[in-house]
Amino acid sequence: MQKISYNIVLFSKYLNNLLNSQINNHDEEFIKANKLLLINRIKIASMTLLVLYVYLFYVDFIQLHGIQKESYRINLTTIHVFGLVMSIAFLLSYKRIMNEIKRYQSKWPYIIINIYISFYALSGACLSINSQLSNGNIDAYLIILIAISALFPINPKHFFFVLLISHILFLIGVSNMAHNDLNDLFSKQINSTGTVVVAFIIDVSFYSLRKKDFHNQLNIKHSQQNLLELFHVNPYPLTLTNLNSGRILLANNEALAFYHVTEQELATIDPHFFYKHEGERAKIIDQLLKTGSVENYMVEQKFKDGSIKWVIVNYKLMDYMNEKCILAGSTDITELKKIEQELEKHATTDILTGVLNRRKGMELLERILVAAKEENLEFVLLFVDVNNLKKVNDGYGHPEGDFLIKTVSEVMKSQLNEGDLIFRFGGDEFILVFKYSIEYVENIWSNIQRTLDEVNDKNQKPYRISVSHGLFHYHSNQNMSLQEIIHYADHEMYKDKARNNLETTQYDKTQKGINNIVPKEVSHNVRE
Repeated sequence: MQKISYNIVLFSKYLNNLLNSQINNHDEEFIKANKLLLINRIKIASMTLLVLYVYLFYVDFIQLHGIQKESYRINLTTIHVFGLVMSIAFLLSYKRIMNEIKRYQSKWPYIIINIYISFYALSGACLSINSQLSNGNIDAYLIILIAISALFPINPKHFFFVLLISHILFLIGVSNMAHNDLNDLFSKQINSTGTVVVAFIIDVSFYSLRKKDFHNQLNIKHSQQNLLELFHVNPYPLTLTNLNSGRILLANNEALAFYHVTEQELATIDPHFFYKHEGERAKIIDQLLKTGSVENYMVEQKFKDGSIKWVIVNYKLMDYMNEKCILAGSTDITELKKIEQELEKHATTDILTGVLNRRKGMELLERILVAAKEENLEFVLLFVDVNNLKKVNDGYGHPEGDFLIKTVSEVMKSQLNEGDLIFRFGGDEFILVFKYSIEYVENIWSNIQRTLDEVNDKNQKPYRISVSHGLFHYHSNQNMSLQEIIHYADHEMYKDKARNNLETTQYDKTQKGINNIVPKEVSHNVRE
């Protein structure tokens, strides 16, 4: 039973270690994935610029035609034409670049990425430097730097050199256009340098977060692959179900064979299919949410063919495909349970009569008494003694005495209903317990007496089979122990013997001792 628990724990530890050990082993995969991301974003940027250039050329050739500073328009148009050529060249080379990315050793895609990002940064610098001829602002440079750092998270080392080169050129260009206004120059230098620092911080943050997220996603993917491998090679029946819906997500071949279902039937199985008793699954889930695992849980499970088996299950709460799931490993213990029940039966059953023995009977009677006190209930206890057992043993032998006891037991059992309790208290003494009214019990006793008469008429034994009984009706307001209740019923049984003129000598001897036990206030109304 412990093997499946060990496997589940080992399985979970393996997955946890796997998640923690693979973070540093996927740099190549991240580089490739990041290349794909950047290439596709440059593609989107190039397509966007193609559309935007329609408007920009309209500005260059129509709106700015004839402006006073013609050099401003020529520079602006040159930058736009160069950007158009770069965008067209990239789109024409896109498929070839994607093929190069598939080759891990190829450095061309990353070189192209750095060239285009450098181009965007330099374009911003040139646009702002050119603006000094017209309006004197550097907004284009600042906006493009922030956009590049957010949209194109390249390696911070590379981005540092892109920023260094573009910013040096920008500072030189702005200085040449300052026109002796030092305050304006210093302001632009400080603002642009601060923006460069912010852009670099943004790139570092975005690149690091993306790398970390990529590693996490890759580890989850690898863990799921390893989960599937371990799941299917495990020699025990394993199932993986969704915590909330109960839908069966996975079942290995051992589980399919164990539960007699096909893989196609998994999606249609009700979440309570495996549980014989209603509410069993809710009970397990409640414990899982508190502790995260449930080990060696014994439960009766249903099977497709209608059979019921005892199964010991180990449950583990875990994440799979971003969902909370329950991993369950099962072991069939039906045969062990049968052996256990057989041993329990031998340990709690009287060998001669087949009814419960004194130890088990007293245990159940104690529970009935506790429940009666706590829940304000009542019950009737019947103390039964087989008459003339000693005479039968002495006159006809002990086998005949055993027959007498066994016959009385079988007759009493035949008249009892589910919920009634009977056990052998001593050699020829039995205790019966009923959770019904006095009238019900009296009717049962009449049936027992009548059946014994029929047995006597049929068997034609040289002795008559008969019993004496004492009855006590317990109410929850009576502060009495179990021994006191039995003594009172025993006391009533000896009265019954006396009334039938049976074993009067023994009754006279015992009556004196019983009267010393029974309180006066009870002994006068013990039978009710």
